[in-house]
Amino acid sequence: MKTSWDKLSTIVLIIAVGVLYFLQFSEEKNTQEKTKSESQEYFQQPSNSTLKIAYVNSDTVSKHYLFAEKIQTALLAKRSSAENQIKGKYNSYQKMVTEYQNEAPIMGQREAAEKAQNIGLLEQEIMKLEKDLSDRLALEEIELTTEYIKATDVYMQKIGRKLGYDYVLSYRLGGPMLFADSVHEITSKIIIELNKEYNLSNK
Repeated sequence: MKTSWDKLSTIVLIIAVGVLYFLQFSEEKNTQEKTKSESQEYFQQPSNSTLKIAYVNSDTVSKHYLFAEKIQTALLAKRSSAENQIKGKYNSYQKMVTEYQNEAPIMGQREAAEKAQNIGLLEQEIMKLEKDLSDRLALEEIELTTEYIKATDVYMQKIGRKLGYDYVLSYRLGGPMLFADSVHEITSKIIIELNKEYNLSNK
């Protein structure tokens, strides 16, 4: 009797495991089909809608966009001014060093020590000036670049809507966009429109 009961229990257990496996497999299959259906539905574009996309060569834009030229000219002028200040100090330093070396044999110990101290102080002044000018230039560059980006974004929002594009992408050699069909390039058109907007906002 016990053997018959053991056999019956084994058969019931096997059937139960089979049922559970079937139910789990069916649930996984339904989930996969549902996910696949949702994914296809998400990525499928409506047949009656077409996105209008174009791109510009950003290197070309930066060469002929008046605002970009203004920013570049301003930054170059600030760098040149800083370099001239440092150069003037360095020339004074070189002159003091040369005079010290030439006059050292005939100078007294006290005079030599004073001139050496003055040379050291000027050297420290030059180092401090270089750091201060570098920090100031970096800050001014960030401010000018931020102003440029914000204003250009405002211009492009207006231009994009005016020309009827859904997206206007930026392309440059070595950039993230690896291929762009030239039929979609509107660089010249965008440069003209950007310069119009820039001139209007700076009247």
